[in-house]
Amino acid sequence: MKKSIVSIVKVPDYNPEKVKSGISKSLGLLGGMSAFVKPGQKVLLKPNILLGLSPDKAATTHPAVIAAVAELVNEAGGIVFLGDSPGIGSFESAMKPTGIGKVVEDLGIELADFSNEQYFECEENIIGKHINLAKAVADADVIISIPKLKTHVQMTMTCAVKNQYGLVLGMKKGEYHFRLENRNALADLMIDINRIAKPALAICDAVEAMEGEGPSGGTPRNLGIILASANLPALDVVACEIIDLNPNDIPIIQACKRQNFGTTSLDEIEIAGESTESVKVTDFKQIENLQSVMRILPMPQFLLKIIRRHWASRPRINKDECVKCYKCRDGCPVSPSAIEPDRSIGKEVDDKTCIRCYCCHEFCIAKAIDLKKPWFDRVFRVTKVMNFLNKHIGRFLPHI
Repeated sequence: MKKSIVSIVKVPDYNPEKVKSGISKSLGLLGGMSAFVKPGQKVLLKPNILLGLSPDKAATTHPAVIAAVAELVNEAGGIVFLGDSPGIGSFESAMKPTGIGKVVEDLGIELADFSNEQYFECEENIIGKHINLAKAVADADVIISIPKLKTHVQMTMTCAVKNQYGLVLGMKKGEYHFRLENRNALADLMIDINRIAKPALAICDAVEAMEGEGPSGGTPRNLGIILASANLPALDVVACEIIDLNPNDIPIIQACKRQNFGTTSLDEIEIAGESTESVKVTDFKQIENLQSVMRILPMPQFLLKIIRRHWASRPRINKDECVKCYKCRDGCPVSPSAIEPDRSIGKEVDDKTCIRCYCCHEFCIAKAIDLKKPWFDRVFRVTKVMNFLNKHIGRFLPHI
């Protein structure tokens, strides 16, 4: 069986010439940029822009890396589009403090459409069989993911595969945190998003990684490397090896294994360029205590659970419309199923085990499952308010 290739190239700092040379070398080990981009193709560059922080904080993909990738795409004849949906604020508000705005201006890069959504379907998916993502995904011929290697207090590590979570717009990322509640379900969703987006290539910025309490509160750590691969799970596995992290501790890699998505074994990966031993760091500070995936706000756990009850809609079966096809039960990703049409009225859905993925609602051929929005959201329009705040709060954050 042909092995998946992950290239490792040393790039000591963010000197633009060194960065471009290093990335060019890393791609040369994979066949060059022309192996992924053909003349005239629209290429979406998807960096990791958590929020508007300066590049020296190592929380976002460095602008020198983005500039180098954009130049190489241009040289291959591709048409560059750039965008992301930050965790807080908008991409536009984050451009100046992250240094990306200057790259966009200097290279004349067009911004991708991260304001509008596109509906996608994929029956192979576990959680997101039907999902809305940024319209930029539909507009692109090729997607190149440009993640930052960081620890993550909720998912242990964030790198190539998780970077596509930014294709979910605005506060909907937060809604998924609340709805799905556990990290394994959230990891399954992230694989689903990758299956739809189909990124052709990942180029990982690990010149300055982040250790400790990432993805924003950690400490920059110079690893001095660029990783690249067409197989994103394989890149994540190699990243784990470099920072001495057990892949079995990474929910996303475990989800890849469950879904048979990509390569998740070092034995099936060919390392090109530098060896993992030559760049390995054995004292990389890991996450000591994982936080709940619901903790997207600095609130006590009990209060977050209350918010979840008053934010996430609950599936309810309309008995008059139900035809007992059992597609809702059979398609529920929870085991045992959180929904069972044969239960007594009012008890068809187990709210304690339901992860609010709404697969049952999507599967129902009779449209007999309603999503009942909690009265608190109906009266106070929590979702609308949260979306507004998420979009505009980035303008008022201190850009340091």
